[in-house]
Amino acid sequence: MKWRIWLGLIIGLGTVMLSGPVRADTDYDNALKSAPQGISLENIFTPGTTTNNQAVVVDTATPGTQAAKVNNGKKQFGALWSTTDNAFDLTKNETASMWLYFGNTGKKAADGMALVLQNDSRGLAATPTFGKTVVGETLGVWGVDTDKKQDNSQKLAASAIQNSWALEFDTHLNNSSNYSNAGSADSFDGKLAGPHLAYNYPGEVETYQMVKTSQIIPLPASGYYATQSHEGTITGDYTLLANGNWHHLTLKWNADKQQMTYTFNDKNPATGQDQVGISQTADLDLSKIDPTNSGQVRWGFTGATGDSYENNLVVMEKIPGLVDAQAATTLTDKTTNQVIESGDIVKGTHQVQLDYQLTYRDGKQSWKDVAARIHLPSSLTYDQTASIRYQNGQTAKVSLAEMTDNQVDFTLGEALDNDNTTATISFTGQANDIKAPVTVDADSSSFTAVNGVVTADTPSFTINPTLELSLFSLSGSSVQVEAGQAATFKGLVVIPEGVDLHNTDMTVQPTLNDQPQADFVMAAGDDNSSGRFDYTVNANQLKAGTNTLELKVTDPYGNVSNTVTYTINVPGQLTFQEVSSKSTFAATQLTGQHQTVKRTKDWQVKILDTRAAGAQWSLQVMGTKFTTADGRELAGDLYYYDRDEKSPVTATAMTVMSGVSSAQADVTDVVGGWDDEAGLILEVNGDAIQGEYQAEITWTLNNVP
Repeated sequence: MKWRIWLGLIIGLGTVMLSGPVRADTDYDNALKSAPQGISLENIFTPGTTTNNQAVVVDTATPGTQAAKVNNGKKQFGALWSTTDNAFDLTKNETASMWLYFGNTGKKAADGMALVLQNDSRGLAATPTFGKTVVGETLGVWGVDTDKKQDNSQKLAASAIQNSWALEFDTHLNNSSNYSNAGSADSFDGKLAGPHLAYNYPGEVETYQMVKTSQIIPLPASGYYATQSHEGTITGDYTLLANGNWHHLTLKWNADKQQMTYTFNDKNPATGQDQVGISQTADLDLSKIDPTNSGQVRWGFTGATGDSYENNLVVMEKIPGLVDAQAATTLTDKTTNQVIESGDIVKGTHQVQLDYQLTYRDGKQSWKDVAARIHLPSSLTYDQTASIRYQNGQTAKVSLAEMTDNQVDFTLGEALDNDNTTATISFTGQANDIKAPVTVDADSSSFTAVNGVVTADTPSFTINPTLELSLFSLSGSSVQVEAGQAATFKGLVVIPEGVDLHNTDMTVQPTLNDQPQADFVMAAGDDNSSGRFDYTVNANQLKAGTNTLELKVTDPYGNVSNTVTYTINVPGQLTFQEVSSKSTFAATQLTGQHQTVKRTKDWQVKILDTRAAGAQWSLQVMGTKFTTADGRELAGDLYYYDRDEKSPVTATAMTVMSGVSSAQADVTDVVGGWDDEAGLILEVNGDAIQGEYQAEITWTLNNVP
């Protein structure tokens, strides 16, 4: 009985032990299944030739897309390098774009990978000098810090890939800083707080700093560990890299400035749409990576793992120098001939045209058999056929009869190259007829060939409903008001049934006598959906005769009603526009001689005539004698001078001016035409007695005849 029990245990243990090595890596499988659209890596990348290299090119579930598998296990070194024909040309501006995957284990991930430019004399066999075991801290490119007696960084730098520049994607912090860890290759990251991107020169002495550490117990001893200088860092928490998502990276090389700009997470991994991302720019010292001035540099990806690992994968979109192409979109409201940018508005029922412009800019190869996968924006109804126009004059049609979920797939029939640089794919249709606003999100489309992938995003925009707003007058077409009275217009605006708009959503735009007046929002009133409103024109806004009031109403969506015209008639009038209630003559020193006393500037007499053309008027003046408060009369008289003669102002009205209406709002400034020898002038005699005198002057305006 006991023998059988032990036998069962041995068999059971054997079963457990055998099951470990065949465990499936679901993260690796899922990464290949979810790989973004990329290109084939055949004849572009080749694995490094060292015997310990584990990197290979693998197929993904995405059509036409291969991935560089750099690492996917413990204690691995991986390197994939560009072929000789696909070296990085340092003499030209270059662009590379790719998707990177770092597994899904977050804080447990290790150790990351690096993008490397190198002219190491070992070529495809370039590798850190590991010794007996792979060191994850190196990421397959940095120096090997396993000698705790090493007190300077020369030997450490010499163990790295030489004549190189590396951009690291470090998922694991190596920040040990005590004697027991000296020589354990676990200290490069110093005081960095988390996963990061950073760059430097792996083979340069200045990249590393040796730190001395010591112990007292059990015996006094000392040793050294190395820290590494990190330039151009992009840091984050443990979701920055190993979060189970693909991460997009764009490299832009400026040959004139010798600058490399890298932008991380500049595309949404779920939609493929462009996003801002995080950028850093590195000034490259080409003497450190191209000491022979060849202008060429091998480039690729390296990685290394220790006791922990992650799945490190790379999918390439654009290879430097292979095909330099780009794609862009233009959405045009053909009804208004306006190009729609992100955030703009299109009106429902308007005709639209959506163009995808593909441009071949340069490259070693033609861009041919380009597979277009176009995701058209929603809420637009498209015509059944799209067109393709090539720069060489060729055209083609694309049927949309089989389109589902607004996705169109087809292959361009013409290759793009230096002789045929552009292709424009045009879709036409109209914005849907809607009753309420609709926000249309951006959509990303891809254009894929074996040697290059480009994407293009449509703008996000809003479709506003096109509504027929009908405005009616409840006050008839005209009204007559007396001068000095206001006029009120009563209106009614009717909106289509089923549209959720209220009074307070509507804006009235009035124009009076061709002059725009202040817009105003309709009041809610007792019923916010009544559509009724009042607009009052104040008396001082009206001129005599015919006044034309025009009104229209707009809604929040830019729809405009018909224009209603309302005529306001104001009978003409003849009146004083302004007369001073008190006017004075200047204080004067009596001389015992006959004197003329000057007027001050407080005299005002203005006549307003708004009657029909040809109407006549006359102005008369009369006045009392000047007397003091106790009744003493001034020895002198008030005269009206009209330059030809002077006439005394007495208690009998005297005509001093006349005029004729011109059918305009005529204003006659009576005093404005006077000078020191015209108008009302006071003369005093030599026997005048000092005192303060006053008189009453009366102006009379007559409608004549």
